[in-house]
Amino acid sequence: MPTVAITGAAGAIGSVTAEVFDDAGWDLALIDVGDENCATLEASFPDAQVLDTDLTDEDATMETFATLWDEAEALDAVLALAGGFAMQQAVESTTDDYQHMMDLNVRTLFNTARAAVPLLTRADHSFLLGVSAPAALEGQANAGLYGASKGAVAAYVKSLGKEEQNAGLRTTVLYPMGVVDTPDNRDAMPDADPSGWVAPRQLADHMLHAATRSPRGHVPELKVHATSAG
Repeated sequence: MPTVAITGAAGAIGSVTAEVFDDAGWDLALIDVGDENCATLEASFPDAQVLDTDLTDEDATMETFATLWDEAEALDAVLALAGGFAMQQAVESTTDDYQHMMDLNVRTLFNTARAAVPLLTRADHSFLLGVSAPAALEGQANAGLYGASKGAVAAYVKSLGKEEQNAGLRTTVLYPMGVVDTPDNRDAMPDADPSGWVAPRQLADHMLHAATRSPRGHVPELKVHATSAG
């Protein structure tokens, strides 16, 4: 059975994605940070390898993937779902705001890739996915730093794919093209109609599709839209 590592695995998208890959017969290595998140993952996925890791810490990330390899002796795919969002006006943001957004979205991916790619490329064919956003494509008012960090995610994943394609690594940038239907977003927008939002299950299903393509059917970019309610 193939092995997938999922970062941000306890999140609303990560947990559904873990279910989809588990149902498809993949072995799971689930990475998140904090006792509560890891306890939830262990209870939900008793056969999975659960790893408590701060992915902004380079040494901790390297150690986590070394441990993963020691346990599984295989790594076929990495879904780098860890990240975050914040509303900030472009010129009123602080350098701390900048550092925080880049740490959440870029540093976590950078550390994950540096730790995982040498393991992924031991397989004949492997896969890595990062998550961008519409704000990276078109900009978004009050989300300049978020959009910039997600633009960096997209550029990094695409560049990585070009560098490692001869080693059998395929990369995909996932764009959820709209608000994702998560409990946090429902709490933040109680008067909105979530029927037109992107369902986490749809994102997970598309990730599984991308991860299971052959090199001749590679999906370098994946934009997932919700059907408008009507």
